[in-house]
Amino acid sequence: MRAVVRAGVVGPVVLLAVLLGGCGGAEGSAPGVGRSAVTRGPSDGPSPSTAAGVDGEVDPERVFTERELKAALLPGEAFGRGARVTATDLGLFGRYGGGDWSSCAAGDDLRAEMRGFEGDSAQRTVRLGGASEDGPVVTVQLVSLPGGRAERYLRIRRLLNETCPDVTVDTEAAPVEEHHEARELHALGDEALSESTRRTGGDEYDGDPTYVVHVRVGGVLAVVTSGGDSDTGILLAARAAERVRVGLYGAAAGGASG
Repeated sequence: MRAVVRAGVVGPVVLLAVLLGGCGGAEGSAPGVGRSAVTRGPSDGPSPSTAAGVDGEVDPERVFTERELKAALLPGEAFGRGARVTATDLGLFGRYGGGDWSSCAAGDDLRAEMRGFEGDSAQRTVRLGGASEDGPVVTVQLVSLPGGRAERYLRIRRLLNETCPDVTVDTEAAPVEEHHEARELHALGDEALSESTRRTGGDEYDGDPTYVVHVRVGGVLAVVTSGGDSDTGILLAARAAERVRVGLYGAAAGGASG
């Protein structure tokens, strides 16, 4: 299968300013195009943090413990009114999500390298508020790595999306096609990447994308999965990045460096 690079760039400075500055979302609103499932208000989130190198003062080899990462996780109220924390998990980080590249031989070396990343992590799983118990579920995971390793991890994910944008995945019913795309997010942490994965073929796959946002702040990765709601993923990633920046690295709240 011919691999076609589909790497795009999105400039979320404006988008994040809208999301974090408040759009007047109402409690219990259903997620939709251009709307986040997380309730917003005029002062319920920080400004987008560029924080390059966390204001230039990060020890690149500094790492954090599971306990420190757990304390830096977003609290339940950061997920909006009516949100309910369903699990908080600690453990060793391994490859996190992003689909199945196993049928893409060109990505074998990258996948092998990605499996070698290890670091302490903490993850919070939350069911977002709303009238239904079947509301969307999101996860926010914090991972601590030496700075150079965290940079390399994101570099590998970019390369995998570029090298293997379209792969065939075997399922119990029949093979399906999995389509990958990665977009850079600017003005968010030291660097950030939004990945989308969608499956087509068979009876149960309609091609709707799912999203994972990866943000690096110093040597800490914040990984946000938000199902099919891209706006919610970006909003929570911005909040998680600011909390890491202030809570773990002690940077000034709301500050930014260019």
